[in-house]
Amino acid sequence: MKTQVSELADNRVRLDVEVPAGDVDHAFDHALSDLSRSIRVPGFRQGKAPKPLVMRQVGRDTVVEEALRDHLSGWYSRAVAVAGIDPIDRPTIDWSDEPLEGAPFAFTAEVEVKPPPEVKTYKGLEGVKHPTEIPQDAVDAEIERLRSTVAELTAVDRGAQEGDFLVIDFEGTMDGRPFDGGSGSQYAVELGTGRLVTELEQGLVGMRAGEERDILLTMPEDYAAEHLAGKEVSFHVKVSDVKERVLPELDDEFAMSVSEFDTLAELRADIEERVRIVVEAESERRFRSSVLDALGAELQTPVPDALVQSRLQSMTRSFSQTLQARGVALEDYLRVTGMTPEQLVEDMRGQALDLVRKDLALEAVVAAEGIEVTDAMVEEWVREQAAEADEDVEQAVEQLTGDPAAQTALRLDLAAQKALDIVTENAKPITAEQADAKQKLWTPEKETAQESAKSSAIWTPGAS
Repeated sequence: MKTQVSELADNRVRLDVEVPAGDVDHAFDHALSDLSRSIRVPGFRQGKAPKPLVMRQVGRDTVVEEALRDHLSGWYSRAVAVAGIDPIDRPTIDWSDEPLEGAPFAFTAEVEVKPPPEVKTYKGLEGVKHPTEIPQDAVDAEIERLRSTVAELTAVDRGAQEGDFLVIDFEGTMDGRPFDGGSGSQYAVELGTGRLVTELEQGLVGMRAGEERDILLTMPEDYAAEHLAGKEVSFHVKVSDVKERVLPELDDEFAMSVSEFDTLAELRADIEERVRIVVEAESERRFRSSVLDALGAELQTPVPDALVQSRLQSMTRSFSQTLQARGVALEDYLRVTGMTPEQLVEDMRGQALDLVRKDLALEAVVAAEGIEVTDAMVEEWVREQAAEADEDVEQAVEQLTGDPAAQTALRLDLAAQKALDIVTENAKPITAEQADAKQKLWTPEKETAQESAKSSAIWTPGAS
């Protein structure tokens, strides 16, 4: 397929494409075969009529329309691949002469392409590095959680209080009549966990083992059982047991009962280490995110609106799917929030623009550093992720190789991650307080002055 590329204004290109005669003939044959199955030609079984007869019966214009509808997009995609361009919007396709059997077919396509991204710099950026001190309250909370797993329940001769475990029999009535789901026997409940309706749980406070009580309450307006929502009901409750949780002493014996360690000090050190790993990983994640924010701000290339619109469509589609997974239709969400579809999209526009800016900035770093991700590197990453998730490694690799689009997307994502690694390694950590101070010192006038001072030294991909 012959393809010639001409650059136009506003990041647009023109493709002059010539489709070989063999491909055109194939398109005609395919169109005639499809049309022959939808018409009847006297003397022939459906789909078996000679193609010249089919052509005469349906008309040449219909065959041409069918051939172009089924093959023009494929010809365009091949031309894009041959030209090596990166379209970011739908093309405008035109031709002067319609296709003819036995002859090449020429058409033109104009489309907006992604501009080569440029950033001022990507080394020496600043990112907020949050402290990684181990929060002792988190360590204490984990130890208390472990204590609760080996706690003993002991019967008490006193009124029930928050944290106690009760065993109750109950029967609910509304207007003096029992209702479905309103009764239970030997039902265990821990006060303070919110498993019961709040007023019912509060009514149990102070009750002793063997005591009975009538508790009047109004069911919540949003109660799941609609026939009870907002209604006044009464529960007759009998408590058969009141027990309190007795926690073990914090000593070496406790440590041995909940872990492989022989001492409490060893157990605490292990918990601190696990908390430290989590804290440091979160600090690094936030640092990388902060550095990426700074890199996005260095982008010099105007962001094409077509890229923002594409990202918006992806975001709204993902948002709708998330709602559906939770059993909520997008239309219901919009009705409840009082938003229109246009307002929802507009609310997401700023985030979409920010994400596209960062993507383009990372592409600039990929180009500058000459980062390449091979098929072997992609496969290795998939194998590692599948093994880590305890999934079938070979099946994961087979699924990837069978999906070229997913393979390309993953390759681009891995290249972007490598680019961010480089940017982060060369970034300067600052504290959150320093970042706030710098933000307060910023003014539009200072920004303008800085831009003027730097305008003669803008970095572009490939610059040293």
